[in-house]
Amino acid sequence: MPMIKAVIFDMDGLLVDSEPWWRVAESNIFGKLSVSPTEEDFEKMMGNRIQEVITNWHAKHPWPDFSLEKTMNEIVDEVGRLVTENAELMHGVIESLEFFKSKNIPVALASSSPLRLINRLITNYKIDHYFVIVRSAEFEQRGKPFPDVFLTTAKALNVEPENCLVFEDSHNGVLAAKAAGMMCVAVPSPEHLAQERFGIADWKWASLLEIRNGRFDAL
Repeated sequence: MPMIKAVIFDMDGLLVDSEPWWRVAESNIFGKLSVSPTEEDFEKMMGNRIQEVITNWHAKHPWPDFSLEKTMNEIVDEVGRLVTENAELMHGVIESLEFFKSKNIPVALASSSPLRLINRLITNYKIDHYFVIVRSAEFEQRGKPFPDVFLTTAKALNVEPENCLVFEDSHNGVLAAKAAGMMCVAVPSPEHLAQERFGIADWKWASLLEIRNGRFDAL
């Protein structure tokens, strides 16, 4: 195993139990504008940037007076409200962040969510101080499953991609991490844990609490 010199965490569905509230917000807004997505639609969207989700949904189910910025702001504001009112940190988040802090390994966050939502959530849950770098794929040419946001984050950390360890919950995120040439721990939701597609990750955990299993103690 290559030496781990930096760790990169995703956010939605990995650090914060926000994925269900993204679905509620998108269902509410899209339902008002045209058609609400199905569970199958949401599975395909998972890990994508919100601007891509909106653009693709408008192409499939158009509505009049389309404004990407207006729709994005409505959804992001609704997600922020729903998550902070209803969601909690995922199991093992603090344990994992403290573990790498104790090893003096820099930790970054790289998410598909807009930066203002990232900052709102990590501040709300009081975990912002753990991250030396916070990046949003909204500023990249391509979102996940492309590796752009991870490569940009590694460059900002001044660490080679092969020395980065990524934690991801979505398949698109795992694809992005492996495309970047990084090591990856997949932490899928319970209903996705048995899916073979997560086999491309280097490790697959049921939750971040598996940081206790000693796999990285030698760092």
